[in-house]
Amino acid sequence: MALTSPGTPGAVPVAVWSLATTAPPSPAPPPPDPRLRLVAHVEPSPEVSRDFYRQVGAGWYWVDRAGWSDDQWRAWVDRPEHRLVTCWQGSHEPVGYYELEQQAGGVVELVYFGLLPAHHGRGIGRWLLARAMADAWALPGTTRLWLHTCSLDGPNARANYEARGFQLVGETVEYRLVPDQV
Repeated sequence: MALTSPGTPGAVPVAVWSLATTAPPSPAPPPPDPRLRLVAHVEPSPEVSRDFYRQVGAGWYWVDRAGWSDDQWRAWVDRPEHRLVTCWQGSHEPVGYYELEQQAGGVVELVYFGLLPAHHGRGIGRWLLARAMADAWALPGTTRLWLHTCSLDGPNARANYEARGFQLVGETVEYRLVPDQV
């Protein structure tokens, strides 16, 4: 989705929200399905990051990294401040993922989070977000966890974040050309 100016033909206004929390979450509930399991990728996994980004983000206009080369994906994941965790049902069915980035001053960003479409509406998002938050707060020195989302995201995304304790700390409007209109 290309960032543009308001006067550009086909430009769509997109609300962008920054949300943050400065308090650790309540303990994560048990998974809604006992077959769910998390895999923390301790070795850099550019292919996994790229594949989940594409599968999870396809319906929500995640295209900012669509043209990234293999080297760009490797540079993204091959950093000590990056953490990639994938969620699977059983041993072979991908469900969703999250990526965390440790930043200066005890700040952690939940950079990417989401489920594959087949797993929406089953309560997995609530559980996975709680696990992502617990993971972020377990990182040494964490004092603040933040993320950004937008009006093009899933219809329950912002409500899920706020129900887990995130609060709105900033809002802007960007104009974008979404792929259907480019």
